[in-house]
This record gives sequence, C-alpha cells and structure tokens, in this order.
Amino acid sequence: MKDDSFVPTEFPYTILDSLTILLLKQFKMYNSKGNNLCCSYMSVGQNYENELLVIAREPFSWPGQFKIEELNKMGPEYIFKTKVYPRTMFGNDSSSPFHNTLYYSRLDPFWCCVKEVVMKLGICKNESNWLSSIALTYLYKIAFSSNRYLPPKPKEMQFEHCREILHLELLKLRPKRILFLTGMKHAQDFLYLSDCSGLEDCVCPLGHFDYEFDKIKTVVSVHPKKYPRKELVDLILNGFRNGF
Repeated sequence: MKDDSFVPTEFPYTILDSLTILLLKQFKMYNSKGNNLCCSYMSVGQNYENELLVIAREPFSWPGQFKIEELNKMGPEYIFKTKVYPRTMFGNDSSSPFHNTLYYSRLDPFWCCVKEVVMKLGICKNESNWLSSIALTYLYKIAFSSNRYLPPKPKEMQFEHCREILHLELLKLRPKRILFLTGMKHAQDFLYLSDCSGLEDCVCPLGHFDYEFDKIKTVVSVHPKKYPRKELVDLILNGFRNGF
C-alpha cells in the first residue's frame, strides 16, 4: 500500500524554483569526475503543522540522479522538472526521495533520532505515520548521489545560493522548531554566526534564534551516528524544552 506521508508542495514556488534552476546552472562546468549528482528540494509532510523542520547537511540519495553531461545537453530547467521535483515526496515506490524511510527509521541513526524527537515532543502520536508531521530540507542542495560527502569546491560553488534558498524555505515553512542535524561547523555560516566560541558541544541550543523575519526555537546537533542515540535525543529534547 502506498504511504503518502510526504506530498508535493504546490507549484508555483517561483522564487525557490528559479533559484534552484540557477543553482543547477552553476554546475554546468563542474567536473564531477564521473560521479552522478542529485539535487534536493524541500519536503513537507502531509500532516505538517509547523511543529518541526529538520535540516540535514546534504542528500546522499534522491530518485532523480543526473550526470553533468545530461545537465549540459538537456539544460537546468529540464533537470529541475524531471530530476529535482518528483511527483511523490514520500511513499513506497522507487520514485520517492524517502523510499522506505519508515523501514530504515529502525536502522539508520539519523532517522532513528528524528523519530524519537518527534514522538517524545508529542508532535505525532502514531508511530506508523510520524514522518508526515515534519518538514525536511538540506543545507547543500546538490550532492553526490552516493554515500560520500562533497569536497570543498562544490560546496563553495553553491553556498550563497543555498543560503538564500534556506531563507526562503524558512519563510514558506514557518516552523516553530528547527533541528539542524549537521553539526555547528556546517550550520554556522548558514546562521551567520562568525563566532562560535562556547558552541562546541555536540548539541547546541540557540534558544529563540533570530532569523530576521521571526525568532524560532533552534537546536544544532551533531549527526546522530556520531553520538549515543539516547543521550543525544535527551540533549536535543532539553534544548527544545528549555525556554518554551
């Protein structure tokens, strides 16, 4: 049976779409050394009520993979329409960027952590449908479609575009809480934090962080695979609960 926990956000998100297409255009001359690339788009749960936005570092997989040669031949608009913005944002079919996430939430440290945070904050009480209650995005939108992090150059190429896209996503999603599962090292420039002294802990609560248009309860955590899950979840929960 198909699970539609995530559904497509409705067109047109003209500015977001245009920025993503410009971002793809930036990569036309990039030498990926034969690696397939993917480009992500924000995902919104069917039952999302602004309770939690989860931000990861970069996508390791996305159903619409592409090569630089295809990007140059077909153009960034084509790649955006066919590879970036899938019809089904979550489901049990192979076209979904979160194919089998509910299954892997029992195995993958990232999804295990997110699920526990969602359930223990009371955002969702249904363990079989918890994923539909959140929104998800990534700091860096374009990545290798494999279990490899990007080297510095392609991150630098897209940083300014991605920071602007993230700002627009926050304006659209209006979350009450934001959880960065990226580590402060990767989040700080997106948060315009030039001085992170005192923020070296594995979990850094930023309180009601000022995003200019709103102040949002924000917690920055290391990736869950780097820390015992129970302790990490407790630290994240304490970060969100203090100050509410």
